[in-house]
Amino acid sequence: MNELEQLLQEKVGLSQEQAQMAIQVVASHLESRVPAPLQGMLAPLLGVQAGGGQPADAGQSGGLGSLLGSVESMFGSKG
Repeated sequence: MNELEQLLQEKVGLSQEQAQMAIQVVASHLESRVPAPLQGMLAPLLGVQAGGGQPADAGQSGGLGSLLGSVESMFGSKG
């Protein structure tokens, strides 16, 4: 279970299925609002598979560090 799913269950009282669906809806909505190069990065960050489906294993997702690294590579490194 990913952290966001667990928070939705504990704080809002959603069932596991409801929490997964809520996360998927938010992920889909956010993906439709961000530039194309970032779209594929949101689902793993939220712990879901891109394009729908069951939550991805949180240990396999790139997380925020991966997202930031990808954004940095888009704009070039300032090293």
